[in-house]
Amino acid sequence: MDSGAASNQSLQETDEYIMLDPRAARNTSTTTRTPVRRTQFTEGTVFVVGGAGYVEYGNLEEWAAKTGRRVTYGGTEIWDPESFVSALRDLGRAQT
Repeated sequence: MDSGAASNQSLQETDEYIMLDPRAARNTSTTTRTPVRRTQFTEGTVFVVGGAGYVEYGNLEEWAAKTGRRVTYGGTEIWDPESFVSALRDLGRAQT
């Protein structure tokens, strides 16, 4: 959301991400790819496939308050700390 403060490496890593901007012109061709326009956003959505946690949400809210941005956060599952630790425990058992 803040390309001006991002490192060149971060920008290169994220240039291939899909960006959905409702204000952008529609490209009906599926074979061509439009170049990435690095613009700053004031509103964004963070969606985690898997467990979304409260600490992550808190960090996003803190960042949004500092930068004057608005962030909507969600995930396929919302985990409390106990559920997160339980999932880590199950992963540890599966690997042994």
